Amino acid sequence: MAHWFLGTPLPEALSTEGPAVVAYLRADASTREKADRAFAFIYAVGEHSLTYHFQEPLEQLGVSVVLRRTVGVALGVALKGLRGPMRRVLQGMSEEQMLGVADELEFRLYPNPHSP
Repeated sequence: MAHWFLGTPLPEALSTEGPAVVAYLRADASTREKADRAFAFIYAVGEHSLTYHFQEPLEQLGVSVVLRRTVGVALGVALKGLRGPMRRVLQGMSEEQMLGVADELEFRLYPNPHSP
């Protein structure tokens, strides 16, 4: 049986930044700089994904503004809760692990199958 994917179309800026981050993680730069760039991209994608998969459908379904804001606050708290630990994990990685992050990002970035 084929497995389904739940994808998130990225806006142009993130779509362009993804492959650039992968290349940067494989280039000559300090691991600290690589960690910062990876964090910024991963966090931005997480933020966008939560909006795309939770906030936008609620709006399209006509859910009240109060309930949408409540969900938005909860999602924001969850995302902010990940910020510190995620940054510390990335900053503690070795060069070899950064290459693994590049591989994982590259694996998850693929062209939109629905575009002409």
